Amino acid sequence: MNTQQESPTAQQMAMADEFTFTHDEGTTLIVFYPDRPGPILQGQPATGPELTYKGPEGSFTFFSDKIDIQSGPLGSLISVILGPIKIFGGTESFLRFSLALPPVSMGETKKQSFHTFGVKVFTLNGGTSDGAQLKYTVVPLKGLAEIVDLPD
Repeated sequence: MNTQQESPTAQQMAMADEFTFTHDEGTTLIVFYPDRPGPILQGQPATGPELTYKGPEGSFTFFSDKIDIQSGPLGSLISVILGPIKIFGGTESFLRFSLALPPVSMGETKKQSFHTFGVKVFTLNGGTSDGAQLKYTVVPLKGLAEIVDLPD
């Protein structure tokens, strides 16, 4: 038995550079770039990831300094803060959104579809009362990983 493994070809090792996520109901659209495309505008970070979120809460664009990416058993967990919102008769809460991005093998293709989920996390009661301090809403997402020619 041969214990040596063949090295993967350059195409097999290719990573997607654009991920698009949609909610089945069409209410949410997320686009994630692991390395943001150009052109870079003045005042924006020159490198790092970029995430655009369009949903019932509004439209937001986040750059590297506002995106938290953690690796774990779910793949990458990509989190952003969508901002303060009013809930429960005017109580202010912070809304966070986390996206589970599994590893995606591109193989010999330029596009791969997959399923994943996002989680909206609401901070409840300002942490001043008994009980759960967070409320979770799971958002099933259809994902599309692509290798695209991004502008410099």
